[in-house]
Amino acid sequence: MAAKTAQDETTTDLHACTCSQFATADGQTTGCTATTKRLFAPGHDAKLKSFLIRMGADGAEVIRTVDGIASPADALTHAQKFAFGHMVIAGVALAGEKARKKAERLEAKAAAKAEGRTARPKQPKKVTAKVGRATFTGRMDGDHFVYEVKGKERRTLKFQAV
Repeated sequence: MAAKTAQDETTTDLHACTCSQFATADGQTTGCTATTKRLFAPGHDAKLKSFLIRMGADGAEVIRTVDGIASPADALTHAQKFAFGHMVIAGVALAGEKARKKAERLEAKAAAKAEGRTARPKQPKKVTAKVGRATFTGRMDGDHFVYEVKGKERRTLKFQAV
């Protein structure tokens, strides 16, 4: 009986990484072409997790193809078959919350613009300038540099911007 070599062991047990089995109807994939002895190539469980979170947030249907048999389902259903399924569920929920908050901000901004006001008042730009020998931080009001000394507001035309 011939002894097995290291090369024989590595070539016979290799199969495609599990993350390469997932795609969407429009052709988005994880882009994996790795082969491995295990379920996932190193780091590819995270690659699949992020793919399922993105597709779950978009509401896209994910198709898993194993041995020529395609099984379409939503991303959360596919994720539940793996140990990281709870992370995908949490990630999709977080992405939905972020999208909702962003939509609220854009809606508030559009409403403020329609009313002719900005969403928040603009703060005057802080300027540092030298007045005499001292350096102060203040703001510009036309040609005047406005700053505070001992709690009192002062204005000057004689200053040098720093």
